[in-house]
Amino acid sequence: MPATWRIRADWWSFQPAARPQLPQAKNTKWAKNPIDLFVLAKLDQQKLSPSPEADRRTLIRRLSFDLTGLPSSPEEVDRFVADRHAKAYENLVDRLLDSPHYGERWARHWLDTVHYADTHGYDKDKPRPFAWPYRDYVIRAFNQDKPYSRFVRGTIGRGRVVSGRTGRDRRVGGFIAAGPWDFVGHVELPIEKTDGLIARYTIVTTW
Repeated sequence: MPATWRIRADWWSFQPAARPQLPQAKNTKWAKNPIDLFVLAKLDQQKLSPSPEADRRTLIRRLSFDLTGLPSSPEEVDRFVADRHAKAYENLVDRLLDSPHYGERWARHWLDTVHYADTHGYDKDKPRPFAWPYRDYVIRAFNQDKPYSRFVRGTIGRGRVVSGRTGRDRRVGGFIAAGPWDFVGHVELPIEKTDGLIARYTIVTTW
């Protein structure tokens, strides 16, 4: 085996996962789980201490904005403040994760990655009237907690090809058509012209 291969084989991401030893840290009463101990250890190194625990009104607002991107209503805040159940916070997390707004917020990260838009976004920025099914597919995938492997296979390989199904699954292949599209290069310029040929080569190679 060449030496360069051995170096690559030793790369950290190729190593089997191992449970690290928990670090020693001060103020361990603050820690709610083992991950907090690693945070505390780093804070100790910098001679810092954790911030005070957020009050309930602050907590529900932070959680609502983080998971759904929306503020909690005054009624929701009052209900959470008055809830003295031992698992009030965990129940709030579950409720927000079950909200359809959760998928709408977190799907944006994937849609931004693939440059999703409702228009072509290039020369002659024309609308894409049938772009929305891909957007809705990504939102549903987050809300249904679809396994990542299935999501990627479907979004790249087109649901109909991968699963043989029709309907919703057939329309998920928007990944390869979500970004900017050169309308002039593909439609108005013939392939015999250099710019038209380049445009066609570009889209084929990016697929």
